[in-house]
Amino acid sequence: MITKENSKRVQANVNVDVAKDAEEVMDELGINPTTVINALYKKIAATGEIPFSFSLTADQKADLAVKRASRKVPVVKLRTKQEIEDFFENEN
Repeated sequence: MITKENSKRVQANVNVDVAKDAEEVMDELGINPTTVINALYKKIAATGEIPFSFSLTADQKADLAVKRASRKVPVVKLRTKQEIEDFFENEN
């Protein structure tokens, strides 16, 4: 049993829309965020693992690869119409 003497307050920032969606599910199940968080902490303590897979989707991996590759591309600032035309003419 959790009492004031043996409890610790845990706070986290959650996206408002995600929180609303999750709380609707919890309401349907008849549980509250405290129950869910306690269950999560108990599972972590019992197994020594986070019970979720934290990995990127294929799309996220592809996006990350593009971001990493784009860091190596020099940035060219084009300020005039002539600079833009010259840039695209010299692209070959």
